[in-house]
Amino acid sequence: MVDVFLPFVGLGLIVTAGVLVHVQQHIFWGSGHLMRRFQEQEHTWIYTIPGARKPINFFWASFTLLGSLGVLFISASSYYGSNFFNSSEFVVPFLPQGATLTFYGIAGLFVSFHWWILIFWNVGSGYNLYDNQIGMVWLCRYGFPGENRYILSHVRVEDILALQFYSNSAEPHAGVLYMYTREQGAIPLTPVDYYYDKTPRASVFQTASDLAAFLDVPLEIIV
Repeated sequence: MVDVFLPFVGLGLIVTAGVLVHVQQHIFWGSGHLMRRFQEQEHTWIYTIPGARKPINFFWASFTLLGSLGVLFISASSYYGSNFFNSSEFVVPFLPQGATLTFYGIAGLFVSFHWWILIFWNVGSGYNLYDNQIGMVWLCRYGFPGENRYILSHVRVEDILALQFYSNSAEPHAGVLYMYTREQGAIPLTPVDYYYDKTPRASVFQTASDLAAFLDVPLEIIV
């Protein structure tokens, strides 16, 4: 009977993931008032950071959860000596196979729980706010709840030596944009995992070009 409910569990996870993605597109936790305030001004620029709510994270969180539950059901069948999945008389021996499956199932649940916590709190998300009128750049990131939930730092535009675009190919499409400053060194402005993404991201390079013109700083392309 258990195998009948597993598809419904998977469907529920997919629906939940879709709802969270929809919420992320319309509600930017903690920064919505700032974004609405500055987006209407021509001398400001806002770039949002997606954080942990990415399709690949939803996939691995769901895959790990369903896999762990399946392994635990098999280990439970082994412990009670009864096959919960079907009427077959074959049951995996609890020692040592069943005990090993129990360990892997519990470990998988912890990993899945970690993924879903990251997704729920959207750890790593944030925004970059550039203001060329007062010459300031604000970098905001969201972490785990607590004192470091809201991390805000600022850099003066006059301290920016250059924008550096690290491309992973000969053509500057996919890559990571850094802001090289006089005091703090290189600061990533886009997600670092973009560098390992082989999918062309023309918008990232276009953002780098437009931002360099907006801040009136040089743009360096590093392959």
